[in-house]
This record gives sequence, C-alpha cells and structure tokens, in this order.
Amino acid sequence: MKVTKSIFRENDIRGTYPEELNEDSIREIAFAISNKCKKENVDTIAVGRDGRLSGASLLDAFCSGLVDSGINVNNIGLVTSPMLYFAAKKEASKSGIIITGSHNPKNYNGIKIVIDDKTVSGSEILSLMGDSDSEREMTKGVLKFSDIKDQYINEVVENIKLPNASKLKVVLDCGNGAAGCVAPELFKKLGCEVFELFSEVDGNFPNHHPDPGKLENLSDLIKEVAKQSADVGLAFDGDGDRVGMITNKGDSVFPDKLMMLFSKDILSREKGKIVFDVKCSDHLDKIISENGGEPVMSPTGHLHIKKAIKRTGALLGGEMSGHIFFNDKWYGFDDGHYAAARIVEIINNSDQSISQLIDILPKSISTPELNISVTDDTKFKIIEDFADQCNLEGEKVTIDGLRVNFENGWGLIRASNTTPKLVLRFEGNSLEEMEGIKSKFMSELSRICPDIDINLD
Repeated sequence: MKVTKSIFRENDIRGTYPEELNEDSIREIAFAISNKCKKENVDTIAVGRDGRLSGASLLDAFCSGLVDSGINVNNIGLVTSPMLYFAAKKEASKSGIIITGSHNPKNYNGIKIVIDDKTVSGSEILSLMGDSDSEREMTKGVLKFSDIKDQYINEVVENIKLPNASKLKVVLDCGNGAAGCVAPELFKKLGCEVFELFSEVDGNFPNHHPDPGKLENLSDLIKEVAKQSADVGLAFDGDGDRVGMITNKGDSVFPDKLMMLFSKDILSREKGKIVFDVKCSDHLDKIISENGGEPVMSPTGHLHIKKAIKRTGALLGGEMSGHIFFNDKWYGFDDGHYAAARIVEIINNSDQSISQLIDILPKSISTPELNISVTDDTKFKIIEDFADQCNLEGEKVTIDGLRVNFENGWGLIRASNTTPKLVLRFEGNSLEEMEGIKSKFMSELSRICPDIDINLD
C-alpha cells in the first residue's frame, strides 16, 4: 500500500489517524523497521503505546507486523514514552518502540523508535520502506506481554532521596495523558502528599490539551496549587516525556529556567558538559559556565539532544519544550516524571521554596514559543530563504533555523519538526528591547516571505 511520506519526520513518525497513519500503514512501517533490526542484529523489541484512542488498535497491528517479520516483541502495553525507553534499556537488545502522538491533537498518532540504544529518525525508516517485501517469508517472532511499571517506579524511588518527603505537598496534572498511569503512584511512593488532576487516561483529553508548554493548559494546576497551598505543581504532556512546573506562588516557569536550576544542582557535585537547544535563554549558557560546566548548544528535537549527550558525555540535556534528559545518575533519555521528581528532590534538599530558588536565577524578558501556521511542504524553504536573505545585524547561529544574537537579546525562527508551523522565540534585557527584536524579525519575515500570513499563534 502507499504510505504518506510526510509522516516520516526528522525526530520520529507522526500523522493523523486514520488518514495518514492506520492499521495497514503501521504494518508496512513495522516491516521496514524489522529490516533495520536485522541489520543491527536486533531480534527482540519492547513495544508500548500511550493513551490515544487509536493506540490499542495501532499497537496490535504494529506488533503483528513485527512478529510476522520474525522479530520477537515484548508488549508492555499502556505506558509513557520514558517507561518505554526504560524498558528498552532493560532489554538485551537495548531496543524499544512506542506508539504515541505526544502533544499533538487527539486525532494524531505516531512512532518513536530506539534501536540498539540509538534513536532512529522517521526519515531513516522512510528510506527502508521499499525494501520490506523481500523480508517477510521467515519464521515468525514470539509475542509476549509484560508490565514494566513496578520496576520503573522502584528504580526511581531508589534513585531519588527525599528524607522530608512527607512534608511536601505536590499537585500533579496528568492532562488525561499516559502519565496518569504512573506519576501519581510514583510520587506517593516517594512519600509526598499528592493531589491529582486528570489522572484518568482518556484520549479525548476532556479537560485540557496535554501540552504543558502552553499557559492556557496550566490554569487548573495553578488554581489547585493555590487551593492546597502546595509546594509545587507539575504537569505532563500526552506521553509523559515533558514536564511543566508551577511554583508555590502560582507562577509558570519556562523549561530553560528549570534547566538553570538543574544545571546548578548537578554542577555543584560534578563538572561536565550540559546540552540545550537553540530556543533556550542566553542566561542558561552563562549559568552553566559560571558553575564550572561546559555549555553545548544543539538543534531542537529529542533525537538531536540524545545524540549530543552520547557524543559529548553530557551530564544533562534539555529543551525549551520541556524535554529534560538526565545523564548524571539516570539513563540520558527524556523523562517528564523523573524530571519532576528531581524538582521535588531539589526542594526537599533546600531550606528555600521553589519560588525563592527560581527568583535568584537571572532575569530577562522573553516570549514563550510562538508559532506561525504554514505547510509541511513550505516550512523548510521559508526558513532557508529567511536565513539567506535576512539583513539583521548580529551573531548568526544556523544550526537549526536562524538565531541572531544581539547585545541586548536574541531572536530565533526555525521550522517545527512535528507540525506545519514556524517556531519563533525572542528574549531581551527589557520588555522594550525584546519587542524591538521581535519587530525586526517580523519585518524581515514580511519582506522576505510576503505571501505568508505572519499572525502569531
């Protein structure tokens, strides 16, 4: 059958169900992945799914395709992406795949792939699609079912030290995503007093969309933190690999500021490299250097961050989107509920509240991630044209789109890896300076690409 090429993205595979990704197309993808496994001498894979409505049916079809291709499958069922990555680490093959739409709208689903402890891009799988027909006549693989949750929770509890946990009030907003199957139980076993919001896994996402990167999705969490006089509020995306935080005073904290907090904590014990993406604040770079670390800027995307961590041996990695990768005493994959536990560990080990710990970090004025809707077919050409023709004066960084550093701040424009959008972010030493940088970027975009609607989402 014909499979839509646009679903094979730089970081993973993602498309609408059932138009682009369905039971037939996912079997074809399974055949292609089986070829990759054979080339890597991988005969067994852990496979799971998040809480999307289409997840159970797609998982069954996917497992069937792998088994028919001679691959043994360990089906771990409904899990978060971090739990799947954990399961992959425990497999002898160091391989795992999760069916997940992450934070995309509820009609989306997708696939994230780890083979032999290496993240595999969607584009690589696309290159293998034509090779699948010749590999199907063979002995079938074996399908087994297992549950990784208790093993995962127990290992996190052993890893995180919270001697005063019983004094900590923690509000968890799982957004009806897959984190609801693990986060509440994890934090209760860590000893915290837990208040739950939307822990029931429901792919309709009836309360709010599971994307903690958008402030409108945190309003219920902010109210509950105030109501319970909680020490911290923590929110997760649809597959649990991203975290958002609300302080005890009800303030939302950008992930790059969380990275400053984590960097100071880790570098107080061990010196090394820390990786962050192009959307992060200039102050993060400075914090890392001031605390004896070595900053490493990376393109956005979990695939790029993981590759940079492997290449450099970095202790920590993080993205503005809320993906945090601990590699000091954890496994180096993005894990929202583990990152949340590390936040609680920092609070537990301090005599200050989380708002006080955040308040002492450097301050600047910045936008959240801003978006301009375009098309998947045009987004990369738009960025290419902008980078080639941009007349803005400043230090230009082109590892992912175009970031221009000025004396009083910076601006960024890049193409989203997962959606038909342009991604922009701006930071300045003052509101006026930030708005000035933003205005310059938008004027240049209007000049270079007059045919696009530059209204920001």
